[in-house]
Amino acid sequence: MEFWGVEVKPGEPLKVKPEVFRLIHISQAALGEIKDGKGPKCVPIHLKVGDKKYVIGTLSAEDRPQLMFDLVFEREFELSHDWKDGSIYFAGYIADDDSRYPFTLVYDMFTLITSSYSVLRIC
Repeated sequence: MEFWGVEVKPGEPLKVKPEVFRLIHISQAALGEIKDGKGPKCVPIHLKVGDKKYVIGTLSAEDRPQLMFDLVFEREFELSHDWKDGSIYFAGYIADDDSRYPFTLVYDMFTLITSSYSVLRIC
């Protein structure tokens, strides 16, 4: 497991593609630096997976400068937001996707064949 984080700049959607057999867990989104002392009142955070687009939360400088969640991705996704004056930062971690390793399938097939052979041999 390793730390993961990205900055999504204003007007620049960010595509993220997990490595093969790896999962990206996003656990936090936060407003970036507020320069004029008065931050945004409502910043929707968007997530696009394939052809589907979702709003996964709304940030506000007054009462919600950061959000916590647990989103897990195994394929490409895109992050964006509607704040024109600053960046949104996403943080989380990357972990192995143990359920998808090829050797697991080979091991299971070998066990199945061995078990079947043993059963056939006994009969």
